[in-house]
Amino acid sequence: MSGSDAPLLLRDDSYCFGCGADNPIGLHLTFHWEGDTYMTRYVPERSHQGWAGRTHGGIIALILDEVLSRAALDRHGMDWVTAELTTRLVKPAPIGRALIVKGQVVTVRSRIIICSGEVSDEIAGQIIATGSAKLMRPVA
Repeated sequence: MSGSDAPLLLRDDSYCFGCGADNPIGLHLTFHWEGDTYMTRYVPERSHQGWAGRTHGGIIALILDEVLSRAALDRHGMDWVTAELTTRLVKPAPIGRALIVKGQVVTVRSRIIICSGEVSDEIAGQIIATGSAKLMRPVA
């Protein structure tokens, strides 16, 4: 096989935009379990805004995807990728105000894992976004 035909191996080189410790422009998210809930805390910076003073919805979706996928990876091994992400943005997330992102593994099958979660405002406790992810084993 030529270099372009070789299967892409799943490996962590610490450069993930969401959680990579070595990515100089990444979010450097860290995670922990509380019971069956996987969590992170994130404070949006101005460089992550969409409209003035509001966190870009894509950043909210990215952080939710990180929590949902990593919950599955942590519990079921590193050979899964997000195949589908559904995000419902409920309220704007102000820049500079901490968000709590939670996720749980809902269903585990031989070829698919389904996770669900939510993003909430740490101070007000209001739901900012909800979502779900389907993870599958990559096809070579």
